[in-house]
Amino acid sequence: MGTVMPQEFTTARGTRGGVDLLWQRLAEAGDAATYCRAWLGLLCAEIEGADTALLLLRDDNGSFVPAAVWPDAQADVSYLGPVAQRALAARQAVSEAAGESARRLHAAYPLEEAGELLGAVVLDLGARSDAELRPIWRRLHWGAGRIESLLLRRALETRHATESRQRLALEMAVNVAEEPQFERALMQLANEVVARLGCERVAVGIERWGRIRLRALSHAAWFDRKSAFAVALENAMEEACDQMRTVVHPPLPGTVGVVAVAHRDLAGDGAACTVVLTLRGRVLGALCCLAPRPFDAAFVATAEAVAALVVPNLLLRHELHRWLAGRAREALRAFWRGCRDPRRLSFRVGTGAVLVLLLWLGFATGEYRVAGEALIEGEQQRAIVAPFDGFIAGAQVRAGERVATGDVLASLDERDLRLDHDKWQAQYEQANRKYRDALARHERANARILAAELAEARAQVELVEDKLARAHIVAPFDGVVVSGDLSQMLGTPIEKGKVLFEVAPLDAFRVVLKVPESDIRAVQGGQSGLMVLAGLSQQKIPFTVRNIGIATAEDGKNVFRVEADTVDSHPGLRPGMEGVGKIEVGKRRLLWIWTHRFFDWLDLKLWQWLP
Repeated sequence: MGTVMPQEFTTARGTRGGVDLLWQRLAEAGDAATYCRAWLGLLCAEIEGADTALLLLRDDNGSFVPAAVWPDAQADVSYLGPVAQRALAARQAVSEAAGESARRLHAAYPLEEAGELLGAVVLDLGARSDAELRPIWRRLHWGAGRIESLLLRRALETRHATESRQRLALEMAVNVAEEPQFERALMQLANEVVARLGCERVAVGIERWGRIRLRALSHAAWFDRKSAFAVALENAMEEACDQMRTVVHPPLPGTVGVVAVAHRDLAGDGAACTVVLTLRGRVLGALCCLAPRPFDAAFVATAEAVAALVVPNLLLRHELHRWLAGRAREALRAFWRGCRDPRRLSFRVGTGAVLVLLLWLGFATGEYRVAGEALIEGEQQRAIVAPFDGFIAGAQVRAGERVATGDVLASLDERDLRLDHDKWQAQYEQANRKYRDALARHERANARILAAELAEARAQVELVEDKLARAHIVAPFDGVVVSGDLSQMLGTPIEKGKVLFEVAPLDAFRVVLKVPESDIRAVQGGQSGLMVLAGLSQQKIPFTVRNIGIATAEDGKNVFRVEADTVDSHPGLRPGMEGVGKIEVGKRRLLWIWTHRFFDWLDLKLWQWLP
């Protein structure tokens, strides 16, 4: 607030015309400074012996500054400061004697509203008693209502102005957000500022590689980025971004410590204002406005509000329209900012720990092992097949049962064979009698024919007897039945050669590993390894690679059949057990062990995609 006092205010003491003039000024005051000067003059005109008066009010920074001085605005009233400070600190009326022989009295009265300290009125009076001060305190108390109403009006006006700016900024931000593309959103922002805030030209620049590049100019679909005007705009925007604050030329009242050299060169005889587009410390760009007249504080506040509202949307669109390299660069920059930020101690410690871990992985070595699904098979797995066409009469064993050499596994129906045996046996005996009779009668030709029939009958009898002997299917050696269950097939017909059982020995096994195609290059015969089976999860069973078979397709992937021998005998092993086996290849760096599959895949894809 200014403290320049019109000459007519100084003539109010003791004159009716002067008091009327002050009342007129109070009623017609167009600003707070005039109102305060008129109010203080009227107050002193009603207090006898008031030689000097001072009105202190709180400013926007929370400090108490002179709002009016009576009767001479240029008078030195610093001597009233101590009593004013006492009244503000105590929040009550304070008076103290002053001058030679205590002929003067300094009195201060605080102004409060709803518990909030607004300011104070300080008077330089002639000496008087406490009883004589009471009317003065009452007069100040009643008169303070006008100052409180003034401050309330100012607060309401400020609030209305702020709401108006926010509403305008929100409307502009909504219009910008409706544009689907980043470049069009920048152009919309520039045009909105020109149309709504009364600027002559508006430019929008975006940060790229540490520099501000002009990307949009109001009402200009195309512009020369190398022109002197474009370079001047970029320099002005970089000047504001370097200072991370709004730069205005000509500067606003009370602005100090702001460098505006580039803005002065850009504005010339006009005015320039640049608002930095920033979010959480990250600079997206800048908004530069040009006008023929100087910018006021209201314009700057509105422009900053618009910038604050549009930055999140622009930043999102900017990220969506960037290539992978740009996103990676921004991620690295954010990472570097986090490392340099002293407030993010945990981030820095974590980053250091990760770097140490990567260095350790890059130099430390470990055992590289190729893993694959493991299956236990018998070393000499024997298939037991049906010896002839027939019917199942009995099933003595099922898969998983142990058998000894000669144990009956299953039986075939013998009834038809018995009938065939009796038939051929009868034919054999009949042919034998006829043959003997022919020999007795010396009928050699007939004897030769009967001899052939006798041989045929004997062969048929032997064939049937052989089938009867094989009707009981027995185990060829000690072992375990791997597959086969005929208990649910009694009485059903079977064909000759059909596999009924598979038997494997108990003392000889082999390990079959299914190794992925990507890892087979590291597997060689003679390598050792360990396997863990689902049924023996607490034991690690050693094995040695014997042979690398051919590839087969399983679940859409190629796997190689790798055969291995167990090193020691394990009584708990059974054919058909499954688990996971790992072949020990040798020492490799830990980082390579964990990443080689990815790089192998990447090499293959690059070979596939590149011409």
